[in-house]
Amino acid sequence: MNAQPSARPSWSELFYDLVLIGAFLSFGVDFGSDPTWESGLVLALKLMLIVWSWEQAALFFNRFGDPFNQQRRHENIRTALRFAFLVQLVAVICVSLVESSKMALDAFTGDLGFAGAAVVISMALIYELGGRWKPQLRELASLRRNAGLAAGALFIGSGVAAPPLSTALWIAGLAVAMVATFGPGMGSIVKRFPINRSHFSERLALFVLILIGDVFVKTVITVHEETVDSVDVMQLAFVAVAMWMLWAIYEREIASRPMPEGTRGMRFWMLAHYLFAITLLVCSVGLVWYIAPDYQKITGDWIAMVASGGVGVAIGLIALMRLAAGADGARAGAGRLLVISAVACSIGLLAWLATPSNWRVGVGALAVSLVLLNHWRSASDVREVEPG
Repeated sequence: MNAQPSARPSWSELFYDLVLIGAFLSFGVDFGSDPTWESGLVLALKLMLIVWSWEQAALFFNRFGDPFNQQRRHENIRTALRFAFLVQLVAVICVSLVESSKMALDAFTGDLGFAGAAVVISMALIYELGGRWKPQLRELASLRRNAGLAAGALFIGSGVAAPPLSTALWIAGLAVAMVATFGPGMGSIVKRFPINRSHFSERLALFVLILIGDVFVKTVITVHEETVDSVDVMQLAFVAVAMWMLWAIYEREIASRPMPEGTRGMRFWMLAHYLFAITLLVCSVGLVWYIAPDYQKITGDWIAMVASGGVGVAIGLIALMRLAAGADGARAGAGRLLVISAVACSIGLLAWLATPSNWRVGVGALAVSLVLLNHWRSASDVREVEPG
């Protein structure tokens, strides 16, 4: 049994999060310039690989410890680990920045295939070195290494092949990496190599906070680039309120509660976080369109549907996380969250169906509704606790 690292994230881990910020911001710009289902799918697949990389790094720090600390033992191995992590950071940046002339599925070839290979192979190297650093975790390290190398071979194949084979190989490489993490062997791995739940839960909370914060930062940047008047500032305030309420809901429902105990619940809980990240990517673009008047010419009246509906879907995913976590009151809590989700989606739908002059009312109504519904949800929690 290995000694668990500290429950507090290290400074090295927090620096690693900065890469996620840059990737998420660049994705929103790419999707906003080409808002089609195909470009959305391309960015979603790239985002899944980046989130997988972040998750694997977080789990490595969780089980193995921080190779960037000042311990003197195994200095050569830890130096190699630091180099491998830096290589992976560069690879993640390449995945987020590599583009083609159009955001289409045939982009998964050439440089993007090799960048994906660099991400998974560098992670395989990290775990290989981790097994040498912590021999008691060598079996886990071998499993992760083998999965990374298998996925890397598929990514390299996508780099040299032509579409549509290159696209199929890229997706297959991502699938191998995901199955190695969430597949049938997940239960035995978690049981034999337990994670520090407090540490991992806090890492995920920081991950979600970064994503939600990026949504607001993106809208601020858009306002800075556009001609700003008093109406735009009010609209920006509505976005700020909506994002704060989204974080408040996540913090109360997920971050402040224990992780799921069972393998099935944990698998579903983690996959919901992946979908949450993709939903926020789409939602952020809708909110940017909402802030910038010029985008109305591109997208028409369905801006509020993307913005408000995206927030509603994100809250619905938080409800599913709450349900997967179990514990007392999970079903009742998830049910109330689904009510909030339905209200947000309905506001987006009604704003979409309204006349063009009224479509901006949608996000303002969403912000006000989230404040009231969040207060109702909190009050319901208080009444649940008081009788005990």
